[in-house]
Amino acid sequence: MKLRTLVVAGCLVVAASWSGGPAAAQQAPPQGGRQQGPRAGQRAGAPPITPGQLERWLDAYVAYQAQETLKLTDAQYPKFLQRLKALQDSRRQHLQERRQILAALGTMMKTAPVDEAAVRERLKALHEHDVKTAAELQQARDAIDELLDVQQQARFHLFEEAAERRKIELLMMARQRAGGPGQAAPLAVK
Repeated sequence: MKLRTLVVAGCLVVAASWSGGPAAAQQAPPQGGRQQGPRAGQRAGAPPITPGQLERWLDAYVAYQAQETLKLTDAQYPKFLQRLKALQDSRRQHLQERRQILAALGTMMKTAPVDEAAVRERLKALHEHDVKTAAELQQARDAIDELLDVQQQARFHLFEEAAERRKIELLMMARQRAGGPGQAAPLAVK
């Protein structure tokens, strides 16, 4: 129960720093409805939340929500958290590696003449990475399934899909906020 309380407290701290806390909620925009200075919901001098920070916050929130959604016992929860974190870390690492391969491929495609042998090599690396990623992520999901009964496994897979969909929506909203009203921030390749 203490671990759960710490996760919730951490989520609330991040959420408060993202939204600017109670002080930001009380600030009214200047006349004309346009806010000047920091964007709506941000404190003056507070750096905007990055998509990476938001993703880590969402991962913590998913871990918190999982206990309720999956009806995990107190005995299951610590092991589940450890394995869920491994899955999330693996997913993030593989996504970063995939972005790097694609960035190299994009650079190659901008050069004239295009070195087809080098492009073929990067495409092969991308395919191998995707196959390796699928196997490793399945292994991480299987490790989670080992802890769960059949109903919990079904709930987990439904929950994971819904959480990933929601995470993408929230990350897109964060990127739009970072880029200003009505414009999306450019997608960064890390």
